Amino acid sequence: MKSEITYFDAGGRNNTEETLRLAKERALERGIKNIVIASIRGKTVPAALEIFKGSERKLYFASCDACDGCPRFDPEMKRQLEAAGHKLIFANENAYPYPQEAELAFRRICEGMKVVVHLSIAVTEEGIIPSGEEIIAIAGTGWKGYDKGGGVDTAVIIQTSTAEEFWNYQPLAEHKKSGRKIREIICMPR
Repeated sequence: MKSEITYFDAGGRNNTEETLRLAKERALERGIKNIVIASIRGKTVPAALEIFKGSERKLYFASCDACDGCPRFDPEMKRQLEAAGHKLIFANENAYPYPQEAELAFRRICEGMKVVVHLSIAVTEEGIIPSGEEIIAIAGTGWKGYDKGGGVDTAVIIQTSTAEEFWNYQPLAEHKKSGRKIREIICMPR
């Protein structure tokens, strides 16, 4: 199997449409039906609805309702995504175990990599998508402390799992066979 990875010169919202387009393309190629998109305020909704329109993919927009001082998901965006047959979920970062060292390691790859792992765990822990299913998870370089942030710039194919399944390292021989949860990187900032 051959597949391309797109690297963006910088992270941030200017990569949103291209990230969504690349994710849709890969979902169609691989037959992946579920797409989970991080969106704190809902600003990614219009572009995602337009790009995925007619693709027969289920979109889950994951927001957070536990952060102090964070803006909330726009009610109009919620209405639009639900009218299109998609769903808003809440994936609070502190709800599931996420070792600090792992969080830091993923952030060193890119901010969105930390978030896509969290999304894959959250949809499993909440019973939205069963463990072991390949999904496309999409996230970005957050808006806090980065003036170009917001939107999305990272997309991966990742296997859903509970937090225990993701963080429990199996014996080396078994891990080499089935321990890889991040299956493909579709795009990310460099």
